[in-house]
Amino acid sequence: MIEPLERALEAKFDALAQGLAEPGYAVMANFFPTDLALTLAAETQARWQAGAFRAAGVGRGPGWVRRPDIRGDEVCWLEDEAPSPALAQALATLDGLKAHLNAALFAGLEDFEVHLARYGRGAFYARHIDQFEDTTRRAISIVLYLNHQWRRQDGGALRLWTTPAPGREAPSSKTPYVEVLPEAGTLVAFRSADFWHEVRRARRPRLSLTGWFLRRAANPLEQLG
Repeated sequence: MIEPLERALEAKFDALAQGLAEPGYAVMANFFPTDLALTLAAETQARWQAGAFRAAGVGRGPGWVRRPDIRGDEVCWLEDEAPSPALAQALATLDGLKAHLNAALFAGLEDFEVHLARYGRGAFYARHIDQFEDTTRRAISIVLYLNHQWRRQDGGALRLWTTPAPGREAPSSKTPYVEVLPEAGTLVAFRSADFWHEVRRARRPRLSLTGWFLRRAANPLEQLG
């Protein structure tokens, strides 16, 4: 017998898969319970206070560079560590989503890279596409928000242009978009290569768990960086 919580999670996975298939993105409020998101927020803030975060940059490998004119967030990569119970639950749920997308969409996802992100007051991330130009490994972008009682006047919304951009053609002033407030428990997923997006300037500290489901590298050199 399928338990009610398991059935509810499966329904959420189905809805996200349908959105990723068409139109290519999905936004789901209350994907994670608020209490779990707020526990992760407290852990994120504690890591930041302990000095575990570093200023983010753009590019990868030898091409990585700090560009505060493009992005002002700080990140803490989650790699090879024993996670807390709350973080373990979150990562297990996202791993379940990855498996579901493979089954439902034949997505070929094999790995997950993830970090915690913090935008201080005044920080933003200018318009960009998540997939690097020299590799196609990033397939699906995932953002889980951790902020309690976020208001529109707090800024920090995710602006996602909703027309796919083959060839990285930048959106125009007429391109439609959605804006998502980074409220605790909300999950956003979109095809990494297809959608321009930005983080609007935050007016209070803004926290998230952000990651990418990765395809197998077509070339071993793609894994470097």
